[in-house]
Amino acid sequence: FSVSTGFVPSARASRVGVPPALNTALFARSKKKPKPKSNIISTNRQARRNYEVVSTYDAGISLLGSEIKAIRDGKMNLGDGFVRPDKVGRGMSLYNVHIGKHTTADFFNHEERRVRPLLLTKEECRKLRREIDIKGMTIVPLKAYFNDSNRVKIEVGLCRGKNTRDKRNAIKDREQKRDADRMMKSFRMG
Repeated sequence: FSVSTGFVPSARASRVGVPPALNTALFARSKKKPKPKSNIISTNRQARRNYEVVSTYDAGISLLGSEIKAIRDGKMNLGDGFVRPDKVGRGMSLYNVHIGKHTTADFFNHEERRVRPLLLTKEECRKLRREIDIKGMTIVPLKAYFNDSNRVKIEVGLCRGKNTRDKRNAIKDREQKRDADRMMKSFRMG
């Protein structure tokens, strides 16, 4: 004598010992996406060499779909970029940053060097506007990266221009530090 419920248990459920009703997505193995080795997309090395960074801000950026795909392919260059206040006066815009065209977005592709609005708070915009009114101060993009929620962020820096004397001093200090580290390393080894 057997009771038929009309349900045929799966081979996996009977093999594992889990009741068939509980053998659902709850117990299924989740496939996690592999995280990238580094979240950094692009850095502006010339900015650190040519400017003294006074303070930094993290800003979001308004992008199109083809721009995001191109950035994921590594086609972003911050080298000549700079930030200016909008003409309206409420926000900041990123100028002269090159994002290459995406290969498969034929008709819906973007301009490579278009003006892109930055997403900063009103208070940050006001503070940056006051600071760049001082002679010799400018706003430069330092780094582009993906944050934890996988959104593109731009680290912008409020910078003061360096002259050649300052650059020479920075090079001299860097070489002295390198020599000191080398001496410490040889002292520990020997």
